[in-house]
Amino acid sequence: MTEEGVVDDGHSEDAAFSRRRLGRLIGRGAAILLIPPEDRLVSDCASCPSPCDDHKPYPSMTLDHTTPLLGSMKPYGRHIMIGTGQSDWASHIEDEKGTLAAKLHSIIKEQFKEDWRNIVTNTSLLTLYSTKEKGHDVIILPDNIMVSDVTPDNAQAFFDEFVNQPLPDSADMPMKESKTMKVRASPYTSMVLICSHKKRDKRCGIVAPILSAEFEHVLREKDMSEDDVGIFMVSHIGGHKFAGNVICYINEGRTGIWYGRVNTCHCKSIIEDTICKGKVIKELYRGAMTHSFTRPRSDRVKW
Repeated sequence: MTEEGVVDDGHSEDAAFSRRRLGRLIGRGAAILLIPPEDRLVSDCASCPSPCDDHKPYPSMTLDHTTPLLGSMKPYGRHIMIGTGQSDWASHIEDEKGTLAAKLHSIIKEQFKEDWRNIVTNTSLLTLYSTKEKGHDVIILPDNIMVSDVTPDNAQAFFDEFVNQPLPDSADMPMKESKTMKVRASPYTSMVLICSHKKRDKRCGIVAPILSAEFEHVLREKDMSEDDVGIFMVSHIGGHKFAGNVICYINEGRTGIWYGRVNTCHCKSIIEDTICKGKVIKELYRGAMTHSFTRPRSDRVKW
């Protein structure tokens, strides 16, 4: 028996629950593709003693410490990250009329017919390259591009040119072009996204600035900068009861790893193991962007 009652042969109640949930989300045959190859997994052995005097704790709040994390997010094929320069937004960004997020949500819901899911989130990314009024810089993953001058008025063109397109099948795909929007490679090889959506659930709004400060502290200690790792706040990604919720994008945005129950004691391990080495911390792992792990199924560890 391993940590939290999960046995290596995959027959524990927690493991069975996680597999059933994955099966419901993406179909039984594809569920194993969200489980990392065994050589990518690391254990949370670097956790601090409890209580820890070295890292800032969260204020008292009700969080879920028992439900299995694996399968607690819905798999997706593409992530559209809208730069807003803010860290909190309306409770449901898809209902905030007149915004780019609302327009994209509506268009995708009505017109997208492929078999993968797109997620649209607002982020704290500053819009630095857009020159149009109401223009946003938007990062698209796994395409690993930044599109500028994206507005609510040209949301349909953005959808047609960048969203309603096949997923990239390699890192060597030619750069997409647009007549009305500017396109460049994403300036970030790795990113850490922290759910900070306080108007949706105050728990994420409380823990996000604490986590962000600790991640930035770790980067300074390791002499790393935003050029190495972008740290951004992000709107609702689900699982508020598992706060802090973090998405790590590595391999130039082609791998997306979701973590839950992240506290300040985990920040150093996430930077060292996940961002720098591409490893997955098993105890925190919720799931991944589809096709993050392309190795054969036989390499998958039994959860």
